[in-house]
Amino acid sequence: MVITERDRTADELLDRRESLTDAAIGRLAAAARGAPGERGDLERCREDIGAHLDALSAALRASGAEQFGEYCAFTAVFLEGIGVPRSTLGAALDALSEAIGEQLAPARSALAQEALAAGRRRLDASPLVTPAALAAIPAAMAAPGEAASAAEALALSTPRVAPLSVALSYMRRPGDAVAHGGRRAHSLEDARRHLAQLAAAVDLEAPALFSDYAEWAQTLLTSVGLDPAELVSHLGALGDAIAIALPEHLAEAPRRYLAAALERLTSGPVELPSFVQLEAPLGPLACGYLDALLQGNRGRALRLIREAVEADTPVKDLYAHVFQPCQYEIGRLWQLNQLSVAEEHYCTAVTQTVLSQLYPLVFNAHRADRRLVATSVDGNLHEIGARFVADFFEMEGWDTFYLGASTPADDVLGEVARRKADVLAVSATLGEHLVSVHELIAAARDDGRCRDVLVLVGGQPFRVVHDLWRQLGADGSAPTAEGAVHLAQELLAARGA
Repeated sequence: MVITERDRTADELLDRRESLTDAAIGRLAAAARGAPGERGDLERCREDIGAHLDALSAALRASGAEQFGEYCAFTAVFLEGIGVPRSTLGAALDALSEAIGEQLAPARSALAQEALAAGRRRLDASPLVTPAALAAIPAAMAAPGEAASAAEALALSTPRVAPLSVALSYMRRPGDAVAHGGRRAHSLEDARRHLAQLAAAVDLEAPALFSDYAEWAQTLLTSVGLDPAELVSHLGALGDAIAIALPEHLAEAPRRYLAAALERLTSGPVELPSFVQLEAPLGPLACGYLDALLQGNRGRALRLIREAVEADTPVKDLYAHVFQPCQYEIGRLWQLNQLSVAEEHYCTAVTQTVLSQLYPLVFNAHRADRRLVATSVDGNLHEIGARFVADFFEMEGWDTFYLGASTPADDVLGEVARRKADVLAVSATLGEHLVSVHELIAAARDDGRCRDVLVLVGGQPFRVVHDLWRQLGADGSAPTAEGAVHLAQELLAARGA
């Protein structure tokens, strides 16, 4: 590896870290003339000056004054967000510039001064950063200290914590800010999503929910070529932003959940084994069906299922051992960036078509005199899981009413009452959907028309936290659609219904 003069300058800055910091603070103290500095005790600036030197050194190694400019810009945004004027950072950079000019040889000092000047110029830019949503940290919309719970405080402080955490993350990794460019807005969207998932986990006292989400997010982000350290850095910044924005007693649980997720993310790579295995029941058929989907060959997919039906393969087995594992696998491949959103939607649409063609075989001539309403909760756009549940109940002779994706609670309860349903099956895909699940169940319990309906819940959050259904007020949960039928029958029998 070739060692450049920029590398040697970066090394010298770190070697002289203590003396440069002392000199810079001395200049700031002299400028303050003994009065308290703009940021309080000037000795508290020591850590900040050290961070400036680290960022300057990293920028020199990256051969880009632009990187140090981004560091200064996001540092200014962050500081202004916590009430520190931009001029404080400018004064620190000026003091550091003077210290470097005195202690480094002219050639090396010139390299450092070039980056410092780029940073100083950025402080005069308007807006400081792009997109505009990241250029200023808004004040809290409500006082988070008045929140009844940590989850509520997170929700109230999201407009402030999300951009604060992104600014802090880019301040710590300015190279990411340069690399992301126009994609920075996605970081803000991601921060809001992280906070929604975190609030749901905290509300339910289920740290495993957020750790599972973080693992899923890291797999998704790395599959599109992002450094795994980016999510680790951002979640760390999120914890620090929460500590700034929330009182200690409300910040404790969210920060503990974040720490648990970070420990899981840094413990080693996450393996996501395929859901479709050749040696599994109907494995060869599932593999062939999945291959047809991935090749975009709808005709072959339909033909494989039709031939299996003609060979007297039970429809229940096709659901349990072909359709369900293939849908899980499609989701896994999308998460790994091996399928686009369009391809994932195509595969799901083909399976929906196949299910429709099997309907004459799904309907059982024997009727059980039972009724089911199945739905994806409001906000959940993934519907095929609820459809699998409805079809399994139909195969057992139930009259089923499948409402589809993201159905409003009032409409769900209206159908439960109109159909005189014995069971309401509710599907949730993400932690952020759980609030809607809880609200729907509570509304059902309060509605005299629906008070006696048996409520079953399912989806990924309930596979991660096995007693989560109990916390939400449901009557039970099953990991599979077929298991939901057996559970409903057992619970109804126990009621004597």
